Amino acid sequence: MTSSHRFLPSVALLVAAAAWGSTVVVAKGAYESSMTPAHLLISRLTLTALCLLPAFLPHLRMKRETRVRGIILGLIFNTGLVLQMVGLEHTPPSLSGFITASYVVFTAILTPLIMKQPTPGRTWIAVSLTLAGIGILALGNDGGGNDGFGLGTAITLLGAVLFALHIIFLGRWVEPETVQSLTLMQALTGAMGMLCFLPFADYQLPATWDLWWPVLYLGIFCGAVTLFLQSWAQSYVPATTSAVIMCSEPMWAAVFAIWAGMEELTWQVLTGGGLVVAALLLTAWPGRSASFLDALVEELRSRRAHRGS
Repeated sequence: MTSSHRFLPSVALLVAAAAWGSTVVVAKGAYESSMTPAHLLISRLTLTALCLLPAFLPHLRMKRETRVRGIILGLIFNTGLVLQMVGLEHTPPSLSGFITASYVVFTAILTPLIMKQPTPGRTWIAVSLTLAGIGILALGNDGGGNDGFGLGTAITLLGAVLFALHIIFLGRWVEPETVQSLTLMQALTGAMGMLCFLPFADYQLPATWDLWWPVLYLGIFCGAVTLFLQSWAQSYVPATTSAVIMCSEPMWAAVFAIWAGMEELTWQVLTGGGLVVAALLLTAWPGRSASFLDALVEELRSRRAHRGS
């Protein structure tokens, strides 16, 4: 596609990034209204599938290869979503958003491993910046029932790894003619997984509007709509461009958290968040700056090896 024709897919990715940034704030508010992560996930993922099934019903007939790929993508993505929502119970929204967005760094690390290619030097710089940023963010989150750099952070980081795997395999498998089928299979896989868990969750339908509106927002807009937007946009926009756009997700998470009054704009958010965003941009941004950093890292490695000899 020409740059002008990539405008709408790029806007779609930006909308998806903003929606996912708002997810942690909305979910955190639902938890404070006595909804558990299990109940929210069951309601959300089931609603997403119910929205997409009638819309994409003709695409339910697909090749076996597409069906298997859709199931694999669904298992990876929805497991990551479960880990993110469980980790969020112990993590402030802005911290959760920045940690989750580290999937961009993990994507850069895992792609060469899966493709059996060397890892660029700038990736290790980005990893260091990410860890430093998350550490600073955690310094300001030691109260209010949050565990700082503990269980919630570890669970959310694991979810970020799964989101990175989802991006890698989605980029390899999605094509314009399989967007609807893969989107539908991912949604159905998530819903079936939650329904299998239903007998053990003591599930109850939301009883009030305060509980229903987060489910509707997360299930329809942040689920059905954004899942399709990402799949559609990634079939047109290059992976590097997609990653740069998606880097805005933690910024949206922090903005929504501060706007909702859940957190204050502190030096930890500004400094730690700035380091994470810098790492994400460093990982995703193509061009001469990346080549320069790779050359710089290689030069430092060669000098260290020369001194050691």
